[in-house]
Amino acid sequence: MSKKRAGDVSKGIHKCHGLIPGLPSELAIECLVRVPYQFQSDMKSVSRSWRSLLSDSSFTKERQRCGKAELLLCLVQPLTPPNPASKAVGETLLGEKEVEDESPRVSGTPRFGLSVYNATMSTWNRVAFPGQQIPLFCECVAVQASGKILLIGGWDPETLQPVKDVYVLELAGEGSGRRWRKGASMNEARSFFACATVGSTKVYVAGGHDDQKNALRSAEVYDVEKDEWLMLPPMTEGRDECQGLAMGLQKAHLNFDKDGPLSAHLCDGYTVGKELRFCVLSGYGTESQGRFRSDGEVYDPVTNSWSRIENVWPFFDTSPRGRIIDGDIRGSSSKLWCFSDCKREWETEDESRKWRLDLESIELPVTGSSVYGGSLGGEAVVMSGGGSESGGRGTMMMRKTEEKWSRVHDHEIPFGFSSLPFSHASIYV
Repeated sequence: MSKKRAGDVSKGIHKCHGLIPGLPSELAIECLVRVPYQFQSDMKSVSRSWRSLLSDSSFTKERQRCGKAELLLCLVQPLTPPNPASKAVGETLLGEKEVEDESPRVSGTPRFGLSVYNATMSTWNRVAFPGQQIPLFCECVAVQASGKILLIGGWDPETLQPVKDVYVLELAGEGSGRRWRKGASMNEARSFFACATVGSTKVYVAGGHDDQKNALRSAEVYDVEKDEWLMLPPMTEGRDECQGLAMGLQKAHLNFDKDGPLSAHLCDGYTVGKELRFCVLSGYGTESQGRFRSDGEVYDPVTNSWSRIENVWPFFDTSPRGRIIDGDIRGSSSKLWCFSDCKREWETEDESRKWRLDLESIELPVTGSSVYGGSLGGEAVVMSGGGSESGGRGTMMMRKTEEKWSRVHDHEIPFGFSSLPFSHASIYV
């Protein structure tokens, strides 16, 4: 590492002298970024300078630059009781064994857990959630800039009513990897809602349903650093089981290739990561449950208003949840991938016609079984199989690189982790 780069990494942690006796700081940092993530909590107890270094956000960035950052796929999964695999579940990210919850549950109600697949190390773990269960059907969101995983909303495991709760797991920074903390609650309880990280510090939510199963129009935004929620203007339509994603403000010219997917040419002046908007796709109203809308709505924080976007979801009998990959893939925040049983092409634009979405369908690698699609470090990933923990065919995970599908690992997903997830997020540590 050059002295300049070491200085960049050490910006804000200038007191980190004498990291390793006899080595210059730049060489010491070069060594420490190569230590696997599972040991970082213990490393922080070595010295104040090590704690300061490992708690700085630039440490993860330097691990990424060196190719040593580990990619975690976090999954909110139902754990079908009884769970005989609990003894086989290894060390959690928190360094504690998972404790089976003995509290009474509504008959037939599954437990949910947060499972983590380390794609770099090819290991599976379950994160302990001390004293209680995580909410059923909660949204899992990653905030890469601050190294946080959020669990938002969902159902109370006992009452089965929507909740306002927010739980934060610190994977980077001071106290990271040691415990959960309770974040500020949403203003309104909701479940099955649209949710997305937009920019480096904001998480948007919209729609879903309340305790009477009424589709919601309301929306709000969470400032991760300030730990506070702000209500937004309501959407035009109530949208239950909708999907959220970040979108860049731009105009895109769509090209249709007769033998291939759509492509887009962005206008000059577009900068990835700036002027981001929050897009809510599809969903259904209270009176039309199960029939998914073809349109969506886009929130513009500059004008504090919503605009409608048509023809964004052509599958009226299929939920967009677990079928959409947003623009984090390939670095374009206006690109949208959709998992389907066949290749399809369509275009869409908002009502102001300022910009369009570039949409491309990805044909699923398997048919005739349950699937859940998402993204892992910028690549399409699919979990497929029966989704059951008891006997039968197990669940596989496949990822798409360029035009080919391949298994993420050689074997089926381990027993105890094979239920198809409700929500997911990926993050580098």
